[in-house]
Amino acid sequence: MKSLAIGILASVLMLMGWSTTLIAQEQSDELHRFYEEKPALVVGIIVDQMRPDYIDRYWDMLSDDGFRRLVGEGFTFTHAKFDYMPTATGAGHAGVYAGTTPSEHGAIGNSWFVRELGRGMNVIEVPGYEGVGSAPGYDGSKGPGNLLTTTFGDELRLHTNKRSKVVSMSRKDRGAIIPAGHLGDAYWYEASTGNFVTSTFYHDELPEWVASFNSRNLAQFYLSEPWETLHPIENYTASIADDNPYERRYVEEVPPVFPHNLPVLVEEYGLDPGLLSYTAFSDELLLEFALAAIEGESLGVRDVTDILAISFSALDGVGHMFGPASVEVQDTFLRLDLLIARLLTHLDEHAGEGNYLLFLTSDHGAPHVPEYLTDLGIPGGYVDLDEEEKAVRAFMTETWGEDFLLAISNFQLYFDHAAIDRAGLEHAAVEVKTTRFLLTRNGVAGALPANVLAFNEFTRGIRGWVQYGYHQKRSGDVMFWLEPHTNRGTRYQGTDHNAPWVYDTHAPMHWYGWTVQAGRSSLPVFISDIASTVANFLGSPLPSGNTGNPMNRYMK
Repeated sequence: MKSLAIGILASVLMLMGWSTTLIAQEQSDELHRFYEEKPALVVGIIVDQMRPDYIDRYWDMLSDDGFRRLVGEGFTFTHAKFDYMPTATGAGHAGVYAGTTPSEHGAIGNSWFVRELGRGMNVIEVPGYEGVGSAPGYDGSKGPGNLLTTTFGDELRLHTNKRSKVVSMSRKDRGAIIPAGHLGDAYWYEASTGNFVTSTFYHDELPEWVASFNSRNLAQFYLSEPWETLHPIENYTASIADDNPYERRYVEEVPPVFPHNLPVLVEEYGLDPGLLSYTAFSDELLLEFALAAIEGESLGVRDVTDILAISFSALDGVGHMFGPASVEVQDTFLRLDLLIARLLTHLDEHAGEGNYLLFLTSDHGAPHVPEYLTDLGIPGGYVDLDEEEKAVRAFMTETWGEDFLLAISNFQLYFDHAAIDRAGLEHAAVEVKTTRFLLTRNGVAGALPANVLAFNEFTRGIRGWVQYGYHQKRSGDVMFWLEPHTNRGTRYQGTDHNAPWVYDTHAPMHWYGWTVQAGRSSLPVFISDIASTVANFLGSPLPSGNTGNPMNRYMK
């Protein structure tokens, strides 16, 4: 019995030794892969105004090789959100690539009021630069200078002594410039010519591959035929009737239904290639440009990791025109699905399947058209911000004998600080009283004064989202938000965004390729977590203002 026990013990010890050896080998292999093997290419895709429910709603009509491939072979976070307001393109793109919120990166919207200038300023407005490849008179004073922090692409470029390339593109200038960061290259669509352009911040002249692409005149080609649905229109049962009162129209098109005769709109009304921005075909043009960039810059086939940032914006243009329930949005998404399939196939062939890392998300969501909801009995409506401005000015004059309001911008009230000082008033008192007045206005859900946002901390809920969107040097003196399903403006068709409600803050998040394992999780994550996740995959430093948390451990 004693010898048997000794034998069993020896066997156990031997097995433990083998197990320890295997664990050590696995750890060694993982360290080797982490430090010595990196993806050849990181592809970041932002789909402007994409609601995550589009994949579920249109699932039966999706191809096998586009979104279904991302969902089936990649990892999906079903509860990803933006944790700030306003939910806008500028702030959304910055959140993805800088890994933080407007309170840190400073891109507090698509534009904001600047007291020193006495006017509003676009998020990518940077004086001193000129357009490159653009038409005469084009305002090319554009660059990333208003983004206060680095992006994960900036950090990768610094980490590799600028051997890595970062190439970013979009229909929108801000959708290209912000993901490119401070050290990458950005190209965007010029509506008047149909060409992709840049500014002297990046190049003194267009690279040969960009000039060659522009010479193909693809924008004019896509506008040469009517926009018809991909499938018989009776199959679009996930959408409301094509002829409905909730949609805007292309100039005098009556009714605004399929097929949309784009050539006639161009010829009879003299519309320039900017019309393409409000059709599904702007995404197709952008994909062609992305494929040209991969070849022209030799992305993903060099001895160092490159980054390709693509911001598809057709859903945003079409959504603003027709709303999320429209046949136009469904058809745009189905066409985007085919483009994602083409991109994945090209990446497989170019960089090699499993050699690239891809993520897909959005910069904000979108609500249904308020009037559509109210007709169904769901509360909602519109708030005319011009009327609100008049009301605030009248309130101030009645209360203090003077109007201190400089502007309403980006759901913020900006006050004349010097005038308040001359009147001998406390700034906090003016902020609080004006906040209380705003709360009496129909359609306003809440408001917070700057002194509360600057010296207190909200840890959850919408007030926390508002605080994460507040930047002490750039934001106004009172921030406010509207009731659910309430858009700014008077009654109009189409949709809008910028709200802190879930229809604007809930975002898709899909990861694919490299070491990502197939799966899905309902774990609450934030869009600001993307940057640190990519940085961890690459073994490069985090962006300078990063506040997000890496999600790598969930995708193993």
